[in-house]
Amino acid sequence: MKIATEIALQGPSERVWSILTDFAAYPEWNRLMKAVRGQAAPDARLEVDLQYWGKPVQTVAGVITGFIAPKYLSWTYAHKLGAWFLASEHVLRLKEKDDGRVIFFQEVYHTGLGLRFRRRDVEHYVRLSLDKLNDDLKHRLGESGSPGG
Repeated sequence: MKIATEIALQGPSERVWSILTDFAAYPEWNRLMKAVRGQAAPDARLEVDLQYWGKPVQTVAGVITGFIAPKYLSWTYAHKLGAWFLASEHVLRLKEKDDGRVIFFQEVYHTGLGLRFRRRDVEHYVRLSLDKLNDDLKHRLGESGSPGG
């Protein structure tokens, strides 16, 4: 299952990238990834406190699987029961436009048998969570919108 969002932001992409890779500041603004412990670097191990919309915080162990500064970061994690039950990949991409705007793309890929019975529910709360992260990022950049809460 793929869930994707995109949002236009005021650039430059290096500024957006620096916010996305400043994991230590996530508790100040990011409602989806409440905290990330680890480095924004290729193959780095992460410990992430995720709070999907309407769900309790869950801590997952992940690893950065793709890293091309200042354009692309992906990380993966598996459910505590194992990847056979649920595996996830979260992709963050930036594309700078000629007019100075930056398009921020998020893609989340979920696989595993755990989706068999909860696919619609998972799709709903993940999409809402990605939209809230987009709003939070826009606010962090000083653009219009309301902060997280």
